[in-house]
Amino acid sequence: MFKILMVLFLSQLALWACPFDEAKVEVTIIAHKTISKALKADDYEKALQEIKKQKELYTYFEKSTDIALYKELLNATQAKEKAKVTELLDLSLVLEIKELLTQVDANFDKYQKARLLLIKTKKHLKALTKKREPIKYMKQLLKSIGNPGMMGVGKRKADKEIFYKYKDKLEKYLSKNYN
Repeated sequence: MFKILMVLFLSQLALWACPFDEAKVEVTIIAHKTISKALKADDYEKALQEIKKQKELYTYFEKSTDIALYKELLNATQAKEKAKVTELLDLSLVLEIKELLTQVDANFDKYQKARLLLIKTKKHLKALTKKREPIKYMKQLLKSIGNPGMMGVGKRKADKEIFYKYKDKLEKYLSKNYN
């Protein structure tokens, strides 16, 4: 009987576990780090190769901005404008964060999906900045989605007003510091 109960319990636990594996590989972060590392070493050829390799990523972001991000990255790298390339790479992270927050809003009532998206958002934010202010906003965003708890223990109700408040604060911070 105990084994049956344990199997049932563990199967239910697996349903509530957050699939952190999905948040491990983030193409935007990897590309940002690879290109930044090449720029630090003044290896513009390697940076250019990585940008070309990530063409699909950077052209994808162009639909949410009026900047031809891929073309601008190519031009700035070929002109060896390190500051401009860095600025554009940071912009790609900002655009990814904004898109992830939009997806959280759309999936707010799906706790696991919203949590995964917020974890991804936090990873992108940490790749972008080491400042404490936006990380505080992320903590509030994570709290805002609530918690279904485990068999009623730790249950916390979601609050969309708090989500919108801190989403707005985070987006204003990003606009002020990275546009």
